[in-house]
Amino acid sequence: MIKIAALLGDYWHDAQDAKAGLEAALSRLPYKAEIDVHYITHPEVSDALDEKPTLLINAKMNRLNPKDEHVITWLTDELDEKIVNYVESGGNLLTWHAGMASYPSESKYIQMLRGYFDYHPPGLQEVTYRYKDKENTKEQTFLLSDEQYFVICDQAKTEVDLWSTGVAGDTIAGWKHFFGNGKVCCFTPAHTKEGMLNENVSTLLAEKINWLITR
Repeated sequence: MIKIAALLGDYWHDAQDAKAGLEAALSRLPYKAEIDVHYITHPEVSDALDEKPTLLINAKMNRLNPKDEHVITWLTDELDEKIVNYVESGGNLLTWHAGMASYPSESKYIQMLRGYFDYHPPGLQEVTYRYKDKENTKEQTFLLSDEQYFVICDQAKTEVDLWSTGVAGDTIAGWKHFFGNGKVCCFTPAHTKEGMLNENVSTLLAEKINWLITR
């Protein structure tokens, strides 16, 4: 059985929308019947990691109350180290959209991702995503109404496989690499339920998950 622990949703992102997007992607996998998804909250992350899931999905920003004067974050130093140790010892991590947002750049988590969210233009924009179809060796593009995440990424230490273009310019939208005995994949689309259910996004997300859990 392939066990997935999924941390979804935050102040700005509806957990049920992300759940619908994730399940749409998982339904595209030929071995979907072998997948057991456990949806967790941030206080349950540590216990979930103790169960040694095949894959941890983080689609939750670090700030729990971003509009308050005193902002609370959920990634403690202990959890920071535990997540990194999980991947390093053979676990797999997908950071999806908000899962790379508002985490300290000096944290072990972000150092492991080799990239993080910097900013996005206000509201939804028309964004063109571009990726390489390695089988046919030609560029593929699709248009999406989305938050265009601009990221800081150490391109020399990862494999960039997705880019985006919008009114504010061009940026990286997806990358992946091995980390110790595990794997890490970062994927920035999408913000809305409609975006997450977009066939192109769903197909790409399924491909990322397949890469992560296939040995």
